[in-house]
Amino acid sequence: MKTIGTALIAILLALPNLGCQVPLKAYRLNHPAIEVPPPLPLSASVVPAATADKDCEIKSSICLAFIELDDMGEPYRKGQLDTALRVIREANAAAAEAAPDAAPIVITFVHGWKNNASEDNGNVKGFTAALREIYGRAGGRRVIGIYIGWRGDLVSKYMPIARQFTYYNREATAIRIPGVTLASALTQIAATAHENRNSSVTFVGHSFGGLLLERTISEATASQIAQASIFEHDAIKADAAAVKAPQEEAKKALRQVAVEKHQAALLATDARPDLVVFINPAGAATEAKQMLDFLTGSQLSFQPSTSDSHISLNHDDDRPLFVSLSSTTDLATKVALPIGHYLPYVKFKLYGSFRSLGGSPDEAYSLKCYDPHKKPPYSEEKTKSEGAQAQGSNYLSSAPHTQVLQSHVMLKAVSANEMKVASTGDVIHFTNSKAIAGCDRQLLNQEHPGIVSTFRLSDTNTCFAVQEKTDRCNGTPYWIMELDPDVVPDHGTIFTQRFIEFLIDTFFTPSQKGSVLHRDNPVLKVSVQ
Repeated sequence: MKTIGTALIAILLALPNLGCQVPLKAYRLNHPAIEVPPPLPLSASVVPAATADKDCEIKSSICLAFIELDDMGEPYRKGQLDTALRVIREANAAAAEAAPDAAPIVITFVHGWKNNASEDNGNVKGFTAALREIYGRAGGRRVIGIYIGWRGDLVSKYMPIARQFTYYNREATAIRIPGVTLASALTQIAATAHENRNSSVTFVGHSFGGLLLERTISEATASQIAQASIFEHDAIKADAAAVKAPQEEAKKALRQVAVEKHQAALLATDARPDLVVFINPAGAATEAKQMLDFLTGSQLSFQPSTSDSHISLNHDDDRPLFVSLSSTTDLATKVALPIGHYLPYVKFKLYGSFRSLGGSPDEAYSLKCYDPHKKPPYSEEKTKSEGAQAQGSNYLSSAPHTQVLQSHVMLKAVSANEMKVASTGDVIHFTNSKAIAGCDRQLLNQEHPGIVSTFRLSDTNTCFAVQEKTDRCNGTPYWIMELDPDVVPDHGTIFTQRFIEFLIDTFFTPSQKGSVLHRDNPVLKVSVQ
């Protein structure tokens, strides 16, 4: 029996080489940027949207560009990136002739496991439908979608059981692809879009695409933040020196240095997106923790630009730079990921690759916390009894499903006076029934402070709220939370009106004219103790 079982597993693993393999190929070389048809209604479930094959034009309201990478992370054709950048520049040029609110909305999506960029792919159809929904709420602004395609599907969909055995192979590919090609492409997308300072740039990664995007963007973003901080510091020093300089010629030279350094800081800032969203990311919490440690160590907050460079103590000013979200009913990351990581975990454990909490100073693992709204000191270190996890435990869980890393919780109205916490099931009581009936953030905050946003589902009118987690460790601009299944029901159902409404209403602020997906140019600020 053992021999038969071993043979069956061997056959399943060998299926990619027995004619069941999805070919390694590009699907969009002939039409690297297509025009998306006019908006159609998007229901609470995925709507199959017909894929257009008409090339994107200057007058196109919605465009979808493709950038495809092979299993080694190399592009099939550099022309795909060039086309995407051209589409963005054309949209910027058109917006320059109109009002500032006409600035384009650029959304880059990285798909996950069991997907690619083929015309009949569900993620392509879903992303197309999502672009239409966003355009319908964008007040006439041009919407540009950029679909990052890779071979997330290794075995034909007609072999569903064999497909499951491609987990390790495709995870390894998602880890391998991040590199110069994708990092430079994403940097160019953000920088090109931000040639118009009113343009909105959002990156979204799903499943293994979340892992792929996080590995790519985290390193680049950390470098950009460090560069911008150094250049801005140099600009401030040059300005201060100019004030004290005795001669006018020296003052002029120092002011010019300050201008150049400030401009360099702006360029570094413009090279990163306004928001990065990981939805149901299939990566270990160890991936997110590196960025959390960087933001905590730097004591950074992401808040609107003002004349005051200090961090505002107003919670409403906080904005996310990264957002990691998972449904509480996402079994792929909640159950399958720990199972899939267990064998590598055992190997790493045997090799002594994980550090433990406590122990000697030269090998101890720790979880450092930061919250700018707490009284100094802003940083503290969590112990095991306070919920901190060992490094190996973080490897066996994704960030949104790791309670101690969560920054926010989602609340759902379950009665006239009660809301339920999605991540714990706890019920919060409100004495003022008008708070929930009106989905009134101000009234909700009067009884339970820390409510940062409220929204309603258009199809059910249910009131939801996002609240800062009580006694949280993570107060950085890397927001992490679990979602109620009414918003995202499972691992793959993400291109829905409900999820799009949640993203827009929670993470974007309307301009004075009410245009959605407008961001008020937040900047990173450092705590001053």
